[in-house]
Amino acid sequence: MKEIGKGLPRVFLQTGDCFLGVTPTLVTTVLGSCLAVTIHAKNQGIGAICHAFLPNSCNSRQGEQGEPQVCRYVDTALQNMLESMDKIGIPRRDLTVKMFGGSSGIAVRGMKYNSYNIGRRNVEMARKLLKLAQLPIESEDVGGTQGRKLMFQTQTGEVWIKKLSRMHSNDIKL
Repeated sequence: MKEIGKGLPRVFLQTGDCFLGVTPTLVTTVLGSCLAVTIHAKNQGIGAICHAFLPNSCNSRQGEQGEPQVCRYVDTALQNMLESMDKIGIPRRDLTVKMFGGSSGIAVRGMKYNSYNIGRRNVEMARKLLKLAQLPIESEDVGGTQGRKLMFQTQTGEVWIKKLSRMHSNDIKL
């Protein structure tokens, strides 16, 4: 198997960050309840990714700065990425969307519905907003109880996932 992203610049995406790759880049991040959404424009070889921590910016405490950290929230992260694609002239019909993460923690395992299940709420918010934007989700690996290590190649839109557990990990390419 060839090395993933060999020779490409690499970026580690922190919680609450977004990245827009106009040149080929391999972006990695690690997800638990957080949600990563990738947006890729195949014809232009441009990709964007967010690592959102919470579903909705409306309930955030806006400190003296007045603006929440944009990519910390699913709603504002998606808005930011879509507006960035709009600004560089990429039509929405050319975008491919994928979604990852949103797992539940130990505290919510076994509960069918729990308002504290941030992972589930992150996934629900993304699905709602992408439906409103009329952007289908091409593929996803969300929910469950395992964390994920994600690698995203901005030029091709390829995503590799490694599910994390204490006992073993499973590699998945989407």
